[in-house]
Amino acid sequence: MKKMRIPLLIGLGVAIFGIIMGSFFDLQISTAIASRHNMFAVTVSAIGPTIGFLGLAIPGGGFLALGLSKKYKLWANIGLFVLALICYGASVYFAGKEYFSSHGFAGAAPSIVGYLIAAVPLAGGVFLGYKLFRNTDHPYAWIILLVIAAVAFVVLVPGVTILKEIMHRPRFRTVSEYEGINFHAWWEPCKDYKSLMQTFGLASEEFKSYPSGHTAEASLPLIFVTFMPLLNKKLEKCQLPCFIGAGAFVLLVALARILAAAHFLSDVSTALALTFLFTFIANEIVIRVKKLQPVEAEA
Repeated sequence: MKKMRIPLLIGLGVAIFGIIMGSFFDLQISTAIASRHNMFAVTVSAIGPTIGFLGLAIPGGGFLALGLSKKYKLWANIGLFVLALICYGASVYFAGKEYFSSHGFAGAAPSIVGYLIAAVPLAGGVFLGYKLFRNTDHPYAWIILLVIAAVAFVVLVPGVTILKEIMHRPRFRTVSEYEGINFHAWWEPCKDYKSLMQTFGLASEEFKSYPSGHTAEASLPLIFVTFMPLLNKKLEKCQLPCFIGAGAFVLLVALARILAAAHFLSDVSTALALTFLFTFIANEIVIRVKKLQPVEAEA
């Protein structure tokens, strides 16, 4: 939507500024404020992905609503149900595993408990999506939902996951606790990470600092909010407040990741930049496809 151009560009600008600042002060900032024993940061890190994945679970509810409608043929309805299940299943899996991992309350409970905790609010997100979009009159609502899911996928997989596998940047907690592991700037790949893992008996997770996966997951509602009025015109009035609220939540998670000694400023800023960049690109594409505009606009 055209009115989302400026908010998305402002967000991208803030993220780029964070990358620039991190390029000079990453180590100094983390040294001053970070501690892996900061329980506030650990709590936000554990809960944050569940709230973030509502940005995927709610569109999953939209797929469910379309699948239960009588607008499509049987094979299409089955496909919509599958997409709804994928959105919900992926949300529960990726959010649930964080509660009792090394980023959360490690060892406090079996990992299955984390999945059960995440399953409840994310099921609520699916239900909310169903309620919001069950009466949508957009003839191509399924495409809008696919756009939201596709942007989320691009941010989390080609964006965050592949960059992690390329850079292997040591986390601040690892750099601060092991004298033989040096700080790496965000543009410097840690090429000897395998030998460092063997030497110090560390898991590969300790070399996945750049960019921040938690921040990217927490930013998913920003993608959903950008496109939600196309599916329900009534949501247009609350779009900007929701966008600002989602942005504030992402900043909270980003700060928590730094405080928890899991990421540097440039890590969280890059994750946020990826979300704003790919959402902006998708928004520009949607703006230029007339069939994807609201029915009232076409009339």
